[in-house]
Amino acid sequence: MKKTLIVLLSSTFLSVSAQAENCEGFADKGMNCFKNNTPANANDVNQNFKILADEVEQLKTAQPPANSGAGNVSYIRWGRTSCPTDASLIYKGYVASGAHNHKGGISSQLCLTDKPTFANGDVSDGNQNGALLYGTEYETSSYGINSLKALHNFEAPCAVCLKPATISLMIPGTRNCPTSWNKEYEGYLMGTHYTQASSHEAVCVDIEAEKVVNSSPSSQNGNLWYPTEAQCGALPCPPYVQDRELSCVVCTK
Repeated sequence: MKKTLIVLLSSTFLSVSAQAENCEGFADKGMNCFKNNTPANANDVNQNFKILADEVEQLKTAQPPANSGAGNVSYIRWGRTSCPTDASLIYKGYVASGAHNHKGGISSQLCLTDKPTFANGDVSDGNQNGALLYGTEYETSSYGINSLKALHNFEAPCAVCLKPATISLMIPGTRNCPTSWNKEYEGYLMGTHYTQASSHEAVCVDIEAEKVVNSSPSSQNGNLWYPTEAQCGALPCPPYVQDRELSCVVCTK
């Protein structure tokens, strides 16, 4: 915005000084036109700058039409292979992170593409035991969310989505977006079990989560997703409820 205002003021000043005889449009704006080699009245000059200042204020407060120049934002839809109807799919893949029982390694949750490529000739298939990446299983058979029980031990997919908007936000603890925000999807907050050695970030897993196609219900025990429960104390109850599973929502604006 600063650059725009400087250009606007500079171009107007040049039109007054260097191109003083060109008065096109001045009268329409109520501005005074100054002729070459003639004295300028201070009130007339001030009036011109007052008109310019008013236009600048209008530019600063003007609201663009919906989605006009808004650009795009991306977000991950955890637990699904597709995007909502008003968003487009960038790619889909598999949820991956470090193993639940490792003390080190990768702690972030990644949406690993289902179409990998490799730097052939520069990589090795030998076991170097550096950072290790594992797939993710749902741990939902007895953790309070009936609709997800059938996914127990199956691998979790993910989708990276593109939406015309300016910002995306995941809000833990609610199913609803703030006023004037758009809901992309709602779900359940999930993460690592509190007793496990590795601590991974929490993610919002879609309320209608699905499994990776052709995945197995046998336990591979890589990265594990558990529903998240509220624990009262430092966390105020109400509004939260002891041991109740927490919802979440992904919003855009």
